[in-house]
Amino acid sequence: MKYITITIILLFTSCSFHEDRTEEKIIPISKAVGSGEILNLSDYAKSVKYIPLETTDSILIGKLTNAIPIGNKYLIGDAPLGQTSKYYLFDEEGNYVIPIGSIGHGPGQYSSIRSVDTDNKNKTILLEAIPKCFEYNWDGVLIDEKIKMDSAGYYPFQTMYAGKNLYLSTISSPETREYKAFLYEKEETGLKIIRTYLNYFQREKTGISKGSWGTTDGKIFKGKDQIRYWRAWDDTIFTFNAKQDLEVAYVFDYGKYKAPTEWMFSYRTDQAMVYHIFPEIIMESKNYLFFKFSFGNNAPEKFEYEQRSLNQRSWQTRKRMNVSVCSIFDKNTGKLILLNQPVKHKYLGFRNDLDGGPCFWPKYISAEDEMVTWWTADEFLDIYGQLSNPSAELKSIAEKLNSDDNPVLMVVKLK
Repeated sequence: MKYITITIILLFTSCSFHEDRTEEKIIPISKAVGSGEILNLSDYAKSVKYIPLETTDSILIGKLTNAIPIGNKYLIGDAPLGQTSKYYLFDEEGNYVIPIGSIGHGPGQYSSIRSVDTDNKNKTILLEAIPKCFEYNWDGVLIDEKIKMDSAGYYPFQTMYAGKNLYLSTISSPETREYKAFLYEKEETGLKIIRTYLNYFQREKTGISKGSWGTTDGKIFKGKDQIRYWRAWDDTIFTFNAKQDLEVAYVFDYGKYKAPTEWMFSYRTDQAMVYHIFPEIIMESKNYLFFKFSFGNNAPEKFEYEQRSLNQRSWQTRKRMNVSVCSIFDKNTGKLILLNQPVKHKYLGFRNDLDGGPCFWPKYISAEDEMVTWWTADEFLDIYGQLSNPSAELKSIAEKLNSDDNPVLMVVKLK
């Protein structure tokens, strides 16, 4: 196998890039602990709309996992518990359009989907489905499928477009931690590894056992057209630059709240009780980074909630402790704000003063600064029932919605 191996050991030691630590690059977590305020959606966004997804006997969304704006449509991911994930196209009014591919083992079919990405310039959709990657146009028509070659015992975790005929995959393996990402190039015979990215330590050197939580080494997300790379137990967000090199973009200043690596690789059953802080989710718009942090025992507004899960084909409910804190980082000023809960001990995110509707925190942010979240129909109706002065739009949706209908999208446009 011929490819280039890049060693970036120095970048991954948290004390080795002080020369790059400008005030704009530092995300000051340790200083922010103990602060917090309720933020109004109108200070950041200019519009909000709601899109109930059409419900038919043949299209019933079991568990909505993704809602990506593409042109005048939405790419909707459905991952019902215990079933294979599927993707569909709905139009901007919520009408069902077409499925993306189909489940099976024949040409153009997939048996499982690991990740999805979109290319706004070329108007294509990329589905990572082991062992192949499928590409569709924005009308849902299959235009290419390629098998991944030379996987070397690794499994792709996320795959994204990285340039013309280039694809970047984060990877995982229960056996080794030598690499954390592969860069593939599309050839006639398939997707070939042309570059690997080394981890800065090996599993056996840290005493981390096989099959631990750390077998998935990193996550990638898009900030406009840039690919960012991060790991919950690290203190750095990296950017894959134009040369596909990793360079430092932002550094978390955790101070005394930084979680030990060994603890991060454990099952973390005491997560609500320790004083460690780490990011759970990161998203990015033109001007802001959006974080959901696990604050552990530092969380100022902890509350208990019930979580339903499928166990041996039966639904079970267990009590969990919410220690998540939403925050927003202004990339221009370097200011980090922790968000207090707009409805204490119930909802996270922004207070929706645009139309008096549901509180909002994004689950997806597009390159055009369009933010999306969603609720099941019964969740939406429950929220609606608690609103003191719902808008005419919300009232109209609620009157037509049944509790077992498909989910409702909330789409917010940033200023």
